[in-house]
Amino acid sequence: MHLVIVSPFPPAITGIGQYGYHVTRALATSGVFARITVLAGSHRNGTSPNHLGSTELEYCWAPGQWQARTAILSRVKRLSPDLVWFNAGASIFGKSPWVNVSGLLTPMFVQWLGYPTVVTLHELVELTDLRTLNAPGGPFAKTGAQLLTKITSQADLVCLTMKNYADWLSARKVDCTHIPIGAYHEPELLAESDSQELLFFTTLAPFKGLELLLKAFEALRREYPKLKLTIAGSEHVRFPNYARELKSRFKNMAGIQWLGQTSEDDVMELFRSAQIIVLPYTASTGSSSVLYQAATWGRPVVASNLSEIKKLAIESDLQVEFFENGNIQSLYISLRKLLDSKEIRCNQSTHNFNTIQHTRPHETCRKYIQAFNRALEKRRSPKRITAPVTEQKPA
Repeated sequence: MHLVIVSPFPPAITGIGQYGYHVTRALATSGVFARITVLAGSHRNGTSPNHLGSTELEYCWAPGQWQARTAILSRVKRLSPDLVWFNAGASIFGKSPWVNVSGLLTPMFVQWLGYPTVVTLHELVELTDLRTLNAPGGPFAKTGAQLLTKITSQADLVCLTMKNYADWLSARKVDCTHIPIGAYHEPELLAESDSQELLFFTTLAPFKGLELLLKAFEALRREYPKLKLTIAGSEHVRFPNYARELKSRFKNMAGIQWLGQTSEDDVMELFRSAQIIVLPYTASTGSSSVLYQAATWGRPVVASNLSEIKKLAIESDLQVEFFENGNIQSLYISLRKLLDSKEIRCNQSTHNFNTIQHTRPHETCRKYIQAFNRALEKRRSPKRITAPVTEQKPA
């Protein structure tokens, strides 16, 4: 069985690229594929990351390139795989709406060529707060969002990382399934950090709520003079100057560490050093890998009470300390509550760590194999993938 994967990929770390890498790693170590080829997208030239075995990587496209679709299609035709899996988000092909739409048409064209096609959608922009997200298109943004849903769901099977998204698409007669993000690594309950440190880890964009967190942090430092805040993550493709402007505005504030883009090998250490993970988003575009990573390593979470995050917590049985969206004082109170109580921090961390055991990497791999087989069956391919009998060992 030859599987082709199309995904953003390290060395550039984005939420969707990080997911693509870890699912690829789980599939590669399952031992059930004769060949896996990743048609990888990155702004930076890359070499094969660790733990991918004999997986072939071709860095053949990058966000912002008009020729991305042509490059992917030509390689798919040359490779002639048994199945193609696209790991996709609403803006993976660039900040230009036209370039992005051109790229997101690729799965539909691959399906038209006759290859069994599976698409994972991390976002359904049609269901999000387009104004808060500052979505491009102005008065046509809603129509554009509907178009994105239409073209990206043209596959033999669509996988959604949030259950309510899967339910919504299923009600519209789209053949789809729910596969939660789950744990990227085998869960490890890290000892609590002795340092009072908050971690903000995501792409940097206005709707991620970093400015809100910085203002709450400024107030907290008066009460907790040793409190630290680590900010890690790459620039969002649509807001390339946002991080620089924010850093300049708050450059005189003590206790802040700006790390910028963080390599995959350093992510675990970010969580090891942190005492509390903060998700202060003012709008959400789907599931949160950071929430699952916090559970994987035993770190409590404070998050905005956006409906998407609350639904994600409920469907995944994860405990979160919620604060009122956009309210600095509410965020301050929630952070103070966890800073003052080791018992509350430990209870949340332990519950979430126990819950994440049900979505470990081998389980995500098993669900994808089931999804791939559904697509093969739909295309009347005689081939099937046999799921591994035993759990995979950690890579």
